[in-house]
Amino acid sequence: MARSELLCTDLASVELALDLGADRIELCAALEVGGVTPGPGLLRRALQARDRAAAAGRETEVVVLTRPRRGDFALDAGDFGALLADVVAAREAGADGVALGVLTQQGEVDVSRTAELMAAAGAMRVTFHRAFDQLRDRAAGVEALLGLGVHRLLTSGGASSAWEGRVELRALVEGLGGRIEVVAAGGVSGDSAARVLEATGVPAIHGSCSAPVGSPQTGAAAVALGKPGAAPEELRLTLDAESAGRFVRAATGTSS
Repeated sequence: MARSELLCTDLASVELALDLGADRIELCAALEVGGVTPGPGLLRRALQARDRAAAAGRETEVVVLTRPRRGDFALDAGDFGALLADVVAAREAGADGVALGVLTQQGEVDVSRTAELMAAAGAMRVTFHRAFDQLRDRAAGVEALLGLGVHRLLTSGGASSAWEGRVELRALVEGLGGRIEVVAAGGVSGDSAARVLEATGVPAIHGSCSAPVGSPQTGAAAVALGKPGAAPEELRLTLDAESAGRFVRAATGTSS
């Protein structure tokens, strides 16, 4: 049996993930650009929902994606300061963990900055996210993360999807021997979760299991708010109940 981690960008998705029995929720915003740090209001409501579920006997962790902006992971001083503040804010709010990743301009794990973030995280579990897949030398990156004491590694095995990176994912699992929890990510959905688990042997899977939804507004003026060519504002991605349900059942090894 593996652990399931669902990406959630709104409270309805959080409540659905809790109802489905997901082991973890990664809370983020702007999934359309790969995710950035969620706002404090959503985090507060998500943690309240987690606590209500726990009181009813359903234990689910809330992991906060801390990423101050879209784009690469070589951060300037201002962006790193924002990331550090996001980690502290997640800890003070009562989150169970954070997902983060900082690289040097040379494409290596930024060890000193990651150590600072680890210290700021305190007792929270720390996931090094898919910035890992952009490393110049992933084997050296693994050694750096072991030295830092990172708890989890979110990765597609350096490929565009976990399925394409399945050979490297299995090698990571076998090489690490549980010293870091390898979490398979990248295109893992209700349709692919079972075969990714079988091919890789990872102890955990991560997926958005998302579907686009339109706006319920009917009377709003059709005025574009973004730059020309940007995705339409009335469409957003949210957790899909059917796909997410299959994803969680694949992790638990059940078919119904």
